[in-house]
Amino acid sequence: MIKLKDILTEGKGKFGNIYDMKKEMADGTFDPKNPSIHIQGFGVWKLKILEKSIARDLKECINRGAEYAANAIYRKHSTIEAKIKAANDGYEQMNSSQYKRAVTMWKRKR
Repeated sequence: MIKLKDILTEGKGKFGNIYDMKKEMADGTFDPKNPSIHIQGFGVWKLKILEKSIARDLKECINRGAEYAANAIYRKHSTIEAKIKAANDGYEQMNSSQYKRAVTMWKRKR
């Protein structure tokens, strides 16, 4: 049985996607090494800021102890888990041939 959720997320990352790359390319604000990532339920973050946020959250888990860390990471709707998976989805898209081709074509047009 096909579910609506599967159709909506088909071909995209479940937790995060590269956001509005064509618009940023047209504006001249696009950075191929630091794209904007749309995180489901959070909004749009730059990749480097997302990495810093993940690091800050994990440091807080370490400082507050094992019980807090286990609760923060393994609960049902964990924000830390969502951020990590969104960053991973972004990196997977950046490694795709479609992304690399789009960046190459953009660099040639500049």
